[in-house]
Amino acid sequence: MISKLVEQIKNPPREFTPIPFWFWNDALTEDEIIRQLKDFHQKGVDGVVLHPRLGIPESIPYLSDIFMHYVKVAVETAASLGMYVVLYDEAMYPSGSAHGLVAAEDPRFASQAIILSDDDSEGKLITRCKSGKYLVQVPSDGRIRGIHFGEDDGEERSPLAADLLSQDAVDCFIRITHERYKEVVGEYFGSTILGFFTDEPSLLGRINRGNCKAWTWGFEEEFVALGGVLEDLEGLFTGEENESTKLYKKAVFEREQRIYYGSLHRFCEENGVSLMGHPHAGDDIECEKYFHVPGQDLVWRCFGPESPLSGKESAQGKCSSDAARIHNRRRNSNECFGVCVRDSIPWYFPGGDMKWYFDYLGVRGVNLFIPHAFYYSVRGARKDERPPDVGPNNIWWEHYETIATYVKRMSYIMTDSVNEARVCVLCENRNMHVDEVRELYENQVEFNYLPYSDFREDMVRNGKLTVGNNTYDYVFCDDRNRVGIQKIRGINDLKYRDIYTDTPCPGLRISRLKKDGVRMVFLTNEGNDPIETDASLDGEASLIAMNLWTGSVWQEESRIRDGKTRFSLKLGVRESLLLILDEHGDFKADATPIKAFMEIDFSLISDDTTRFVKTYRGVFNGTAEAPLWIRVQGEEMVECFVNGAFAGFSLWNPHEFKISDHLICGENEIILKVTGNAANRFTEHRIEYGLL
Repeated sequence: MISKLVEQIKNPPREFTPIPFWFWNDALTEDEIIRQLKDFHQKGVDGVVLHPRLGIPESIPYLSDIFMHYVKVAVETAASLGMYVVLYDEAMYPSGSAHGLVAAEDPRFASQAIILSDDDSEGKLITRCKSGKYLVQVPSDGRIRGIHFGEDDGEERSPLAADLLSQDAVDCFIRITHERYKEVVGEYFGSTILGFFTDEPSLLGRINRGNCKAWTWGFEEEFVALGGVLEDLEGLFTGEENESTKLYKKAVFEREQRIYYGSLHRFCEENGVSLMGHPHAGDDIECEKYFHVPGQDLVWRCFGPESPLSGKESAQGKCSSDAARIHNRRRNSNECFGVCVRDSIPWYFPGGDMKWYFDYLGVRGVNLFIPHAFYYSVRGARKDERPPDVGPNNIWWEHYETIATYVKRMSYIMTDSVNEARVCVLCENRNMHVDEVRELYENQVEFNYLPYSDFREDMVRNGKLTVGNNTYDYVFCDDRNRVGIQKIRGINDLKYRDIYTDTPCPGLRISRLKKDGVRMVFLTNEGNDPIETDASLDGEASLIAMNLWTGSVWQEESRIRDGKTRFSLKLGVRESLLLILDEHGDFKADATPIKAFMEIDFSLISDDTTRFVKTYRGVFNGTAEAPLWIRVQGEEMVECFVNGAFAGFSLWNPHEFKISDHLICGENEIILKVTGNAANRFTEHRIEYGLL
């Protein structure tokens, strides 16, 4: 059983491919669409999200015959290559407006709002407040980002946002968008075409009239029927919260779920595809139930290696993966990397940071990665629209198959497996206790979220909480109606750890899994220092270790003591490790690899300031009977060649290369090519590069 699992992890099925946003942002041609798809496929990328983006010429109107012709070319090409396609449902975002076509069909379908006004004739009068001011319904004047130049934020021709609280407007959106795709490429629904991606729908659009709150036609009747007092909604504008303002927020949220997400869910369900994408905020967990593939988006470097557990967005990964567990969804996704640049420098996104974000999401259970983004074109201003390109226009593209395979392996182990967390954290939408759970992360106690709205009393049996395939011994919660489960307030209430370490390891993250009857532990180093400690796991087993980046497998040295399996844990910066627990000792693997490092002096022999590549030369005399490695420090990507043979590439420090496989008797030439960050190529900034 373990042998089969190891082989599957080494060579995961293509369904676990990364599926990047493919920015269609220039004049489209059949030849270029086909060429790029073939290039993606050769690099191990077996799926794309067709994403109309700023830069498409006005000669290719959104959803027109010529636009849909190119969609069909892309879908047919993908089908011939065995690739997947996800259809993006907007031009460009946020979703729900069909590039302004919804509001163009009927002005009443445009996004609506209420304002507090001194003038009762400024719009539709809702009520007179006790202060003498009026609540008035008006168009929000909200906009979305369009796909043609001149349609971006704040520009005059940016498309009008639609009223996502109106069933008629949402029905119009589906008819204009989803039915149009069905008409042209519907035969591929459920096979090549996996689903529709809806992107952070916004009730008021991006740039609106300001100082307004979401509304829709006739909402006052619904609000009053729920027990709300209209004049008390003045508190929305004065900051004085009351029962009606609380009811308003709840009613709007529930209506958005029912009207927008519910309608899209039904269309997808009826047509054999999945509703994909993500809601507006990174801690919007309750509306994830409408997604066949719950998802989130990780953008704007709201957290990173420098601050992994800060802010509400640090719920990323857990939010979508736990929503999938709760609602029995097989996959969950993250639209990752968008503008996650260092120091606010466009394009300054090192490969080591990309690996860090992959690991951050993967160890939290994400199993479908949607990199943001692969650019169809970087011509002119297109290169400056939400960079970086993390695919064909970045420095690592030649080696992307290694990256894609790593993603596939991580996605594979996180799919169709049971997470063995023993702690459940009860939460609410946009209140996922990110500060409170920090100590669980830093002390290697795994947990899963469950919204109070999804909790049912019949989930509690014999002092345990069962949610789907997961059973919990402890809950972190407040005091509302939780009976019969052991409650915790923090780490000190627990007498166990999912992994025990002899020294504190606040940067160590862990996910305990059971897949095909085999228990596994996935470990990542989320910190900026190497981890080196003795560690142990509950239970007795031999340990099979696997490096998902290289695919190497070995027998980890371990010993049994006091009912625990003890071993030495070494995890470098940006490294991850999969431990497979062989409880019967059936699997045979090579012994733990020992790396012998050779010191070699390198000298700079060329500096290509056009391509930002420095080349270094070193010499080694003799051969090696045992594996021999070199280790260097350098920024950013290092490629190693031994006697002209490629010996590997590396994206983060320290860069390590096995050279013994290519050595000959006598003098051996070792070449290191160090390529600088893509920010050097695409911006005026100059990021240092070369050996350190």
